[in-house]
Amino acid sequence: MQRVIAYIDGYNLYYGLRAKYWKWSYWLNLQALGRSLLKPGQSLESNKYFTTIAKQPYDRNRRQAQYLEALQTLTAFHIYYGHFLSQQVICRNCGHT
Repeated sequence: MQRVIAYIDGYNLYYGLRAKYWKWSYWLNLQALGRSLLKPGQSLESNKYFTTIAKQPYDRNRRQAQYLEALQTLTAFHIYYGHFLSQQVICRNCGHT
């Protein structure tokens, strides 16, 4: 049996669903999604979900907190928190910010 770990980029998942207007998918069971993508002879050992906390607006923060609480009830599901960088970067070649 081949063991698989699912790596999920929460930021890109959310904004990808949003761009497709798939609001109904915001509360995906990510563990079930990972299992549905397995091939025969594979088992899902763990899920690693990478995200950052939305600080504003408050209602977005509250919804995200509820979703993260729900994800924490899943077995072998790990959440890794990052942070947004607020520094602007200017391209050395074209000067674009």
